Amino acid sequence: MTTGRLKQERDGLVFGAFDVPIVVVTFVVMLVLRKRVAGALGRTRLPLPIPYVLIAILLIVVEEDIDCMPAWCGQVLIPPTLPFLLFEVAVLGLVAVLLHVQSVFRLVLAYAVFGVVWELTVGGLKGAAPLVDLLFVPYVALGYAYVSMLPLEVLLKSGRPGRSIDAQAQ
Repeated sequence: MTTGRLKQERDGLVFGAFDVPIVVVTFVVMLVLRKRVAGALGRTRLPLPIPYVLIAILLIVVEEDIDCMPAWCGQVLIPPTLPFLLFEVAVLGLVAVLLHVQSVFRLVLAYAVFGVVWELTVGGLKGAAPLVDLLFVPYVALGYAYVSMLPLEVLLKSGRPGRSIDAQAQ
């Protein structure tokens, strides 16, 4: 059962006509509104790790559904990569808190670089032609930034005076 998007299967790649614009446009919207969203979620009474994980799960599911593998694309709602990516994002949040990271941008950039290296060495781009790598590396980096930027913004910069993760750690 497909999700209603236009999908094409060619040479083992599954890619829709609107996939790249969906991820790029929603990423730009998140980038512009991240402080407002983080502030709004910071006003909840939930401990900050809970919205961090919930937002990460939502973004991972959306991103992985758009950039799905041919073996399970359109067949499952919850991607089989969710536990692995959620573990990575959880470790990323733990590193951010323990190291008292001040720049969300730098941490997201480092995670995007990690994601590109991961995909090139053991992930979906392993063994791909250099031209394919050249075309997909920026999009892979964007995908990793997509799933980590907003959760990290909520975790580190939610605007909770005295209740932010940095304030709780001190």
